Amino acid sequence: MMRFDDIWIAGTGGVLGELVPVEQAIASGQYAAAAAASTGMVSVSQADQAPPELAVTAGREAIKEAVEHGVEVGPGTLFLHSHGGFQGLDTWPVASWIAKELIGTDLEGQPTVISAASNGALTSLEIAANTLLAGARDTALITLGDRFAEPVNRWYLSPGMVFGDGGAAAVVTRGGGILQVRSIVTETDAALEGLSRGNEPFTTAPVGQPDSRRRTREFLAAGGISLSDVRRRSGERTCSVVTRALAEAGVRLDDVDWFLTPFVGRALFQDAFLRPLGYTPRNTLLETGLTIGHLGPADQIYALNHLAGNDLLEPGSTLLVLGTAMGFSFSAAVLTVPQKKEN
Repeated sequence: MMRFDDIWIAGTGGVLGELVPVEQAIASGQYAAAAAASTGMVSVSQADQAPPELAVTAGREAIKEAVEHGVEVGPGTLFLHSHGGFQGLDTWPVASWIAKELIGTDLEGQPTVISAASNGALTSLEIAANTLLAGARDTALITLGDRFAEPVNRWYLSPGMVFGDGGAAAVVTRGGGILQVRSIVTETDAALEGLSRGNEPFTTAPVGQPDSRRRTREFLAAGGISLSDVRRRSGERTCSVVTRALAEAGVRLDDVDWFLTPFVGRALFQDAFLRPLGYTPRNTLLETGLTIGHLGPADQIYALNHLAGNDLLEPGSTLLVLGTAMGFSFSAAVLTVPQKKEN
């Protein structure tokens, strides 16, 4: 299902670590000045909490706001957690622990991890929306949390961005809320999955930290798909999901008040999102992203929480939210702010 007539976000939450200036990483040799000039990064969020703890903090904020709007989160709530990195312990049910902390010990159904890399927010939102639409649940709680501390190299984990630590959460419901979900469209170009795999053979256990840049070089060196092909195919998919999501919602690109993308660097923002669409957005959170870094799958819901928490959501506004992730998946969602009710 791509179009939704009664799916709402009733509450959001977001949490960051300490915002550490990028100049510190440049001075210590962790990050090159030339790379910093390309990305435009100003600072990056670095947290002491483990990712599940970040998710719980954000989740409590989202639940509190939802309750203020008359939406209860209880044992029958669908619970989804998404992450891209290590969750503090090996081989444990992280979603069950977070659900216990936020909802309680008696739960109906299985708390579930959504493994969609950096597209976890929109993937989780799409699953929640379709579950509510089917009538299987009345509410859904989505949490996201990641911490990219050593031995992960947050500075060079993926080209064109720096990874920050943070968590986000959203309560999804029917009947009203702070944001209405109008449409969500996702497409995947699985031919590009090798960009994250390279030539590495499968192993029986983890073998250190992945060298993402080496894997990408190996994939491109194989000659099947060139870097220009990657950019072209990615641009085409971005245009496709945006076009379809806007059409399902019955709005035009010119109607969009907020254009929200993953928190990537300035050059990648231009190359991956603006250039394919041939578009100059009215409002973005690019500058905000340059102060916190890419929060893995939490970017999009953190962005919604940032807008709501800073009173930036004007009644009647339209939001276009984009997601991408290795795999490679591409998503677009259209959300609107309800008009104020007349007394």
